[in-house]
Amino acid sequence: MARSYIKIYGPPIAKAIRALENVAVEFSKITTIRHYNILTPPPQYFTSQTDVSGYSQMLLPDIEMPVDEKIKLISKASDTLGEYDFFFEWGREPTKQQVLELIAKIDEALSDCGCRYTIVTK
Repeated sequence: MARSYIKIYGPPIAKAIRALENVAVEFSKITTIRHYNILTPPPQYFTSQTDVSGYSQMLLPDIEMPVDEKIKLISKASDTLGEYDFFFEWGREPTKQQVLELIAKIDEALSDCGCRYTIVTK
């Protein structure tokens, strides 16, 4: 499972951690992911059983269907001891856009604190 680790620099660290907890609550409410599922045409498109076994050689293209999948983007978040102060655990491998959205939320939440941070997603 991918995690985004946050290291906070400068006081007030306790206030920053509370702000990150609020980001986690807000961000975990986002549950719908849109992606495209590529489907092989159903069997009724084939003319014989041999066509079904060799469907990859058929002239019919795969069909792209939009799918809305319900998952939590952030499945877990918590403060941590050690190299990082806080982490966000993703429900699935995040896209670059999702990580950028998280960074924007963190920037907004920590702007009142006056501290800086680094983020590492792995």
